[in-house]
Amino acid sequence: MSKQDLIDIHSGIERDLGVEKNIYVPYMSDHGHALVGAFRNQGLTATMLPKPDSDCLDYGRRYSEGGECLPFVVTTGQLIKLIEETPDFDPEKSAFFMPTSSGPCRFGQYHTAQKLILSHLDQPVEIISLEAYNSYSAENLGFDFRNLAWQGIVAVDFLQKTLWRTRPYEKETGSADAAYEESLEELKQKMAEKGTSGLIEALEGIGKKFNSIETGPRDRPLIGIVGEIYVRANELCNCNLVSLIEDLGGEVRVGPMAEWLYYTNRKKKQDGFRDRKFLKFLKGWAKDLVQHYGENKVKDKFSDYLDKKDLSDPSVGELADNSHPYIPEDYRGEPVLEIGKAIDYAKKGADGVITVTPFSCMPGSMIIAVSNLVKKDHQNIPWLNLTFDAQQSTNIRTRLEPFIFQARKYREKRSS
Repeated sequence: MSKQDLIDIHSGIERDLGVEKNIYVPYMSDHGHALVGAFRNQGLTATMLPKPDSDCLDYGRRYSEGGECLPFVVTTGQLIKLIEETPDFDPEKSAFFMPTSSGPCRFGQYHTAQKLILSHLDQPVEIISLEAYNSYSAENLGFDFRNLAWQGIVAVDFLQKTLWRTRPYEKETGSADAAYEESLEELKQKMAEKGTSGLIEALEGIGKKFNSIETGPRDRPLIGIVGEIYVRANELCNCNLVSLIEDLGGEVRVGPMAEWLYYTNRKKKQDGFRDRKFLKFLKGWAKDLVQHYGENKVKDKFSDYLDKKDLSDPSVGELADNSHPYIPEDYRGEPVLEIGKAIDYAKKGADGVITVTPFSCMPGSMIIAVSNLVKKDHQNIPWLNLTFDAQQSTNIRTRLEPFIFQARKYREKRSS
């Protein structure tokens, strides 16, 4: 690996992958299955890594200095565990998928630091890095890949909402999880085999699976989870927060992954307009149209068993407007979206809001700093800020118990 490779942080795929390389997608959330399906549809070999465990944390900490944020530790640990524990691992025929970003977040340095670690280990594993503010475009993969991956990610968003809407009320424990896992695997396989037509085909049967699950009355407080994208989506990092809230008597919604991708496209358009790069602006505008079209195709397949609130997420423009009194959009990055989404939850009848951030996260600190102001301006909705460092502590449950009690009382007060 040359010195230029180590400092190269430009967007796009850095070298021609070729079908002989296996692209390993680190587990952030189940949306990774959609990426694997899209890669395979292009004739590439792709593997979704297992959910991270304590071994990944040990590996990641071994190659960290202590000041890195939790998502870096976990993704690095997944990479090192892959290398150390995969029999006959061939670095020359392997690639690691690690997107990147710019702005006030260390996410933009993950892939660079991981290249340095790989160099230190003498492991020439290629890292594929797509840039957020280029809307994660990759010319090498073409329109079909981007469109299929986008629709797959949106499908997983809606599939997760279906799971979260059903699981707290199921009469037979485990039935919703079984329907979800079966649907997720079918989604990935159909995407790989038939592309977008396969994706839509897979979605046709999801409603039947979940409608066959017997459920009880819907009487739980609804909790909206926002915050740093990786931690809110990753069960290891957030100590299985969704399941814990459900065990304590709540129902959960987590901010969708699609909103971040819409946001990166919005910044691309704004940057193009500001810099008078009108071709860039027009590309962003056209991409928005294509994304909305693809989202509506997917959404239509969930319209019979999700309610209006779950089907209609606000635009990123609305989220930015919500956030503006507290964090102006010029700040750039997750805080704008997360405060905007928290306000959206409050406006749409959520009974509580939880923000999740990794320890020492810079954008997360901004969210926490304004959270009390947001809470006061929105009827003092119960609000809890949680910071995670992957220590599996009972402290989380201890803090959640009174919060869920407050959310239930808040729900009763609004109902009366």
